Amino acid sequence: MVTANATTQRVWVDAAATPDTAAGPVGWMDVVTLAEKAVGVTFSYDPSYLARPDAYAVSPELPLESGPRALGSMPGAFVDSSADSWGQKLIRRQLRAEGATLLSEVDALVGVSDEARTGAFRFREHAGTGDEEAYVADRAARVPVALDLRDLRAAADRTRAGVSSSEQAIADLLDAGTAVLGGARPKALVRRKGRALLAKFPAPDDEHDAIRWEAVSLHLAHAAGLATSRVRTIEIGEHAVLLVDRFDRVGKVDSAAPDPTAGELRIPYWSARTATGDGRDYLDVARVIRGMDAPRDVIRAQLRDLWRRVAFAVAVHCTDDHLRNLGFLRREAAWRLCPVFDVEPDPVQERLRSTAIVGVVDPDAAPAALIALAGELGIKTSSWRRSLAQVLVAVESWPDVAKRVGLAEDEFAAMDAAIGHRRDALAALLA
Repeated sequence: MVTANATTQRVWVDAAATPDTAAGPVGWMDVVTLAEKAVGVTFSYDPSYLARPDAYAVSPELPLESGPRALGSMPGAFVDSSADSWGQKLIRRQLRAEGATLLSEVDALVGVSDEARTGAFRFREHAGTGDEEAYVADRAARVPVALDLRDLRAAADRTRAGVSSSEQAIADLLDAGTAVLGGARPKALVRRKGRALLAKFPAPDDEHDAIRWEAVSLHLAHAAGLATSRVRTIEIGEHAVLLVDRFDRVGKVDSAAPDPTAGELRIPYWSARTATGDGRDYLDVARVIRGMDAPRDVIRAQLRDLWRRVAFAVAVHCTDDHLRNLGFLRREAAWRLCPVFDVEPDPVQERLRSTAIVGVVDPDAAPAALIALAGELGIKTSSWRRSLAQVLVAVESWPDVAKRVGLAEDEFAAMDAAIGHRRDALAALLA
């Protein structure tokens, strides 16, 4: 029973223009919140959306059916579009300034800058579609902050000139203040010649140079034959800032055009957590791929890609492989694995994996589990051996890549032990 302390908020959902579909209303959602938690959600599709030939279920829990659908929590695809822990920290600060004490799931959803949010959803407080200001976060503080690449370079110049510390320069860029820089990794939307990039900043409680190690991992993943977004780093004092091209955007913003955003299309996105319904094993991801409306050769290629991703994560000892760090993009009326992101080696050899490989989370048992996974995915021995060989050749070059991105050699020992141990165990599979 919902108590009198509960509140109900209505959010109207739109879809931005994508490479496959036109912009337009999707539906509406009522969210009943008690304290900070959504305790009841009702969603209804707009009849005009259901009538569209290009309509698709916007979240796995929301089949294309008319009438209201009651859920116990926020649809997974909307959670994917909500603020992460860093964004929630900034939204909390904004709410406190306005006299509020609690952050609801709706606040986390609508508090993200419309320009920056992941995927193709847009949200309104009212049903009308003629007023651009109706997009709820257009009139709110930007979360995350939006920067121009020139701002990052200017901050780097200030630290090189000794005008400010790198920590202060980063805090100024994010408009967050040094008091809130701890904890979740700070992020920003960056524009370079109108194109969207994600900037990831260091956190003071990082125990190693996580930013540069993530850059190393993404370079290695590309060399291993995996799809990755373009990645580079900018140095601000002694710190690195990681810049990654947004894989959920096509085209660019033209600030001189009457409608600056008209040239940028958004791509719908689901995390693997959403697609699997809170899965815990890569077999859950394989189940989603097998259920795709796609030709058999496309599905087989996706399963081989999934296996190579898991093999790469094992090879670099990435243990933070939870299923929000894997996702799907919707292109040509179908869902496909998105480029690799948020992959980083873990210097702690004994750390368990976040996502199981056929039930296995022990890193020492991962090589045998990979063979079992290949069998479950229907991948021939000759095929997975070729993929693994390419992964190992790429990972072997990690010291050269680490030096190229500016990593200090005193960080090499722990990673060498972790990566080397996993690499040797995988190489034994090819012996």
